[in-house]
Amino acid sequence: MENVRELIGELQRVEKTRIECAERLNEVGGLKLECTPNDLNLRVGAVDTSIVSQEFHAFDLIITKTVGVVFEYRDGKLYKHEYIPSPFPAENVHTHGSMDLLELSQYRNIVRLKEEIGLAHKVAGMCDLMLIDGSLAPLPGDRPANKDMRGEYDELLGLYMQLFERHEQKLAGVVKDSRSKRVMEEYGAILDASVMANSTDSTLLDMVLKKGERTKTLTYSKDAKTNPVLKDLLPYSERLNVSYIKAGRNDRPVRIEFFGENSDIVNTLYSLCAINDNYSYPAVLIDVDLRALIDPKAVERIYHEIEIAPFLKDSRLLRRNSRPFR
Repeated sequence: MENVRELIGELQRVEKTRIECAERLNEVGGLKLECTPNDLNLRVGAVDTSIVSQEFHAFDLIITKTVGVVFEYRDGKLYKHEYIPSPFPAENVHTHGSMDLLELSQYRNIVRLKEEIGLAHKVAGMCDLMLIDGSLAPLPGDRPANKDMRGEYDELLGLYMQLFERHEQKLAGVVKDSRSKRVMEEYGAILDASVMANSTDSTLLDMVLKKGERTKTLTYSKDAKTNPVLKDLLPYSERLNVSYIKAGRNDRPVRIEFFGENSDIVNTLYSLCAINDNYSYPAVLIDVDLRALIDPKAVERIYHEIEIAPFLKDSRLLRRNSRPFR
């Protein structure tokens, strides 16, 4: 218990320093802007993919489920909705030869993003505002070092580029639990080093922004041309920006990603997020997330069919996943 008390004491010290840094940020002119709620008369699309993986003796199995939805709003209320390809789509299965854990993690993300961005092409053509659950660009950890996976990654980049080319001005990424430090990077000169090391933008901005406020628009990266991921998405990545909005009185700010100085998207997302003071997130993304969940019973059925398949000797689980004594 002594260790726990020491930990709590350290967290309290960091919290105190974070409050002091928030007060400094509050004095920065131009950092905070007012959100202007938009009347909701538009079609909002969203996509999401859930993923489960299992390591077998001779191969790795990946199960995905991808769903898209379009909500049509009229006079601020949901008028109708449509699911793509259906309200209850079937799971997809993928296999790959055995990989180490890092490669498997990267391959999982590439498979998930290829399905998600691939479906986003179709959904974006059906709506006025297209929401991606998460970032509008792959994360640095998604970029494989393995040359054998580079072809898969290049295909993913191609899907992103086509999506940006066709639908740039209607795209927005909504990051519910951002770990980014872009704002702190921008204002690092006035922030304490311990806060820079132990905080994220959202934890700090939660003490800066009030309900109905947002940060000014910042570029996604200081220099897209030197960013290992963004340099592969030029010229679009140079126009990729971010802002944080505080839509719920009792919730943390949400990170929004979009192209250009698109304040209309930010204000529309404020209206979509401000439905609940305790959980500020667009209903369309909440719905598609629930629709994309993979039923554990479906996973067990797929595993069982593989394990009992005839003439498939190496379809055994790894020893650590099939211990008879645990």
